[in-house]
Formats: sequence, C-alpha cells, structure tokens
Amino acid sequence: MKPCLSVGLLLLAATFHLRAENLTETCAACHGDQGQGNAALGAPRLAGQQADYLLRQLQAFKAGQRGYDPQDSQGAQMRAVATGLVETDLEPLARHYAQQPAPVSSATPGAGSAQGEALYQGSCAACHGPQAQGFAHLKTPSLRILDARYIERQLTHYTRGLRGGEAHADELGIWMRGIALQIRSAEDRRAIVDYLAGLSTPATPAAQQVGH
Repeated sequence: MKPCLSVGLLLLAATFHLRAENLTETCAACHGDQGQGNAALGAPRLAGQQADYLLRQLQAFKAGQRGYDPQDSQGAQMRAVATGLVETDLEPLARHYAQQPAPVSSATPGAGSAQGEALYQGSCAACHGPQAQGFAHLKTPSLRILDARYIERQLTHYTRGLRGGEAHADELGIWMRGIALQIRSAEDRRAIVDYLAGLSTPATPAAQQVGH
C-alpha cells in the first residue's frame, strides 16, 4: 500500500472515530454515558437493546414517523436530534449502543404478575418473545431493559395515536398501535407493565438521581 494512501485511510478512520465520539456525547446528555438511560428524563436505556430496533427507530425519528405529535414531548425532542443526523450516522450509533452491556436482572415478579403474564403472553409475546427479549428479525425491542414508566407511556401513546398513527408511522408502528388498542383498559396495561417490571434489569443509580 502506498504511504499516502495509508495516511489517508488513517486520517479517515480518525475522523470517523471522532465523529462517533461526538455523536455519543450528544446522546449521553439524555441516555447516559453508557446508554444506561435516565427514567427522570423519560430517556430509555439503550445499552444492550436490539441493534436493528434501534436503527429502525432512529430512521423513524429522522423521517418524522415517530415524534410527530407535540404531545409526545420526549419523542419530539428525539425527533429534533435525529433530524440533525446524517444517514450514515444511524447504523454505527445503533450498533454502538447494542454492544454495550446491559445489567443482569436481579428482579423477581411481584404481586399480581400472574394476570400481567397472561395478558403479556396473549398479546405481546409473539413479537417481543416469551421472555420479553425482543427479536432482531422482527425489529422488536427487548422490553426487559426498559423501565416501567417508559413502557407504560409508550403504550398510552400508541392507544392515543401519539405514536403509530396511520398518517405518520411506518408499518411496524401502525401494527403495534393495533396491538395496543386490543389491551382494552388502563388496568390491563398496568398489569402488563408490572409483569415486565418483574423481568426488567434494575435501574442504575444514575438513572434514579432525579424524580418527577
């Protein structure tokens, strides 16, 4: 390899590395320096999430298919951030956070989880997995690593059309809204969320520093 070509490739690699660091610094303001999330800000944990899901959500935010309704304040903020990204930024970001280790769960199902488990297995498990682990080929997220308030908020947004609305969302978002609408009551949503909280990895101290 010619010396000038070698130097050029090294400079290009250094440029990409520096840009990746700058991008993750932007994400860290809400999602934490290791992608651990911040429940107080409504920012979900990204570390250990399905890479294909993260990539699809970044694309959806950038295209206005998510975060389109101002009532979804966190989604609107994320849409504004994603709009400033170039297409080639998205996959490296998704892969970076997917490769970060998620804490090992030490939680156990709480009281009343039997109803939530039955509802989850009947409504959610086909796409998100029997253990809520998500599936890469379906671009569905692991729900185990998401905090309860985030999951409940997203289910509520789906039922209200703040996410998954037919005029805006992609096929997966529209499909998920249809599933959410089949969970007919707030009590059933709460039971599913409580069940998932029993499977979830514990929140990190950094994600608990500030309360609502």
